Amino acid sequence: MGTGKSRRAGTHATPALSTATVREWPTTRETRPADRTPKNPSSTSSNVGNFVRRPYDSVMRTLETRNRRLVPRKICAVVLCAYLATSLQPDVVVVAGPYDESKAIPGRIITIAPNSAEIICALGACDAIVGVSKYCVYPKELTSRPRVGGLFDPDLEKIIALRPDLVVLRGRSESVERLCTESGIPVYNDPTDTLAGIEQTIATLGQRLARREQADKLVERFRRRLAAIRTRFEGAKKPRVLVTISRHPGRLANILTSGKGTFLDEMITIAGGENAFGHLEMAYPQISPEAIIARRPDVILELMPEAELSEAARQGVIQDWKELSSVPAVASGRVFVLDDDNALIPSPRYVSIIEKVSRLLHPE
Repeated sequence: MGTGKSRRAGTHATPALSTATVREWPTTRETRPADRTPKNPSSTSSNVGNFVRRPYDSVMRTLETRNRRLVPRKICAVVLCAYLATSLQPDVVVVAGPYDESKAIPGRIITIAPNSAEIICALGACDAIVGVSKYCVYPKELTSRPRVGGLFDPDLEKIIALRPDLVVLRGRSESVERLCTESGIPVYNDPTDTLAGIEQTIATLGQRLARREQADKLVERFRRRLAAIRTRFEGAKKPRVLVTISRHPGRLANILTSGKGTFLDEMITIAGGENAFGHLEMAYPQISPEAIIARRPDVILELMPEAELSEAARQGVIQDWKELSSVPAVASGRVFVLDDDNALIPSPRYVSIIEKVSRLLHPE
């Protein structure tokens, strides 16, 4: 990512798949600044064969730039903000002190993430949202709410002008956190990079909004639908699945996928598949074509939220994979493009994506 090029081990070499020597990226604010990328990318990358681990914030910034070339501007923003709150982030950040139930129920909420906006609306508290991320696409009633920018370009003046009594973040934004600290505004950092994290966020926001009953029902319905999908494919053969969340337009380079423990990894498992790169501890590794050949996925899923591709464009995306004709997914014509607007948004609606993926993996 820092160099914009995939790392290759050689044309005939089999990529090393061990993660024993992976160096974890530091998670402190001082050593992993959000507002700048490493001056020497080659010195800060962790290489394991053809796998490359990059700092979290550098990954997000690179994705924003790359996806702008691939899809319309507003769409790439959805991709950027929707999925990269990795395990490097703390579960909960409360800037202005611990939550006190005796405090007034938040009535002026700003959500700088589309998933939290969806959760708050699913709890029946849409009216409490006074500002949303520029990436917010659902529900429709939020499209007319003031936009406060995104994780990397928040409109701080607008945030203050909206007089929020709660700001919900996903990922890190030092400028927003600093602003809220100085202004005494509580901040909740939602941990929705796992399905359990979605449930936790529903429960926490339900508590803060005095909507515990609605939260309990929402979590119960979420679990019930997931359980139904799991049960349906118990004992079925599990196809090996590669999911891509970003790559270079028009060619197989700079491919970003999901490793172990993310909501995308869980999506594949629940849908009755096996994540081709689920053996990797890193959350979102960059992989090379050689690594894909070595893992031999049976199905390839390209996630391109709300890209609204024409059939010709969709076929063009699929055609890019023809150079890997030896990969089972390519040979059998099982390369699929998912352009649903919530394909990368971990919210209660994500069950519908899992159901859709299950039908692709098990068409029988």
